[in-house]
Amino acid sequence: MFDFDKSFEEYAMHWYDEHRAELDDEALEDKMPQLYEDWANAPLDALSGLTPLSFFSHIDAPDLIKLMVSSCEGEQNPSSLLLDRIAEVPACAQGLRDVIRASSNSKARVIAANLLTEMGEVHPLDVYAALLCDEAADPSLRETGIEVMCEFADDIADKLYAYIPDATLSQKGMIAEVLVCAKRDDRTLRLLEELFASGDNVPFYAGLIGKYGDERAAAMLYRALDTCNYMEYIEIKNAIERLGGVVEDNRDFSDDPYFAAIKNLG
Repeated sequence: MFDFDKSFEEYAMHWYDEHRAELDDEALEDKMPQLYEDWANAPLDALSGLTPLSFFSHIDAPDLIKLMVSSCEGEQNPSSLLLDRIAEVPACAQGLRDVIRASSNSKARVIAANLLTEMGEVHPLDVYAALLCDEAADPSLRETGIEVMCEFADDIADKLYAYIPDATLSQKGMIAEVLVCAKRDDRTLRLLEELFASGDNVPFYAGLIGKYGDERAAAMLYRALDTCNYMEYIEIKNAIERLGGVVEDNRDFSDDPYFAAIKNLG
């Protein structure tokens, strides 16, 4: 397939060679958006006289998706013009969902998910939910799925609750990250209490408790103040205050290595 990125790079370099005496690096950087627009609207012999911008407008939805997936092979990346065109074509939405469900190319799946968000289209939330308990799942795709599910947490909550009994501690943490965005449910509170009591990643779980906002978790947070390190203390204190509580700053952390490190950063 025609390398659109390389074509623009050659166009920009040629322009720079002709104008290098007129512009410094900062001015050249400011000029880049205009150069890209000029290139995108210039007819190219390699495209049979079409402009890069118009090239993709002649391609139907299924083939746009195929081009996107093929452009994700190896070190390749899809042209921004291709992605912009896909986002403009509602008929591409189902193809993007199919990529997320069936493709083995993680890069293409992440791009498909981002395009569905940009288009305001429905996501395959069940696929994202299953990724949380799939040890072989691509981390970038899983993180993208979490971000999407947080926006639609009520719609996927029941499926996530079903995964909890067989999930590992880290998997439960990811599930909780989504469930705190859903409506209140005692199952979520019990999950947060379990995670916090585990002593693993205390700052993160304290933050989730604060975000969830159930005041019943405050007592557990208060108890942890007596034994936590300074880094944990900061997040526990913030969580308590988000729940409407008050923390008296009377602990001496001068010998705490986290205290020294954080103060030095400041």
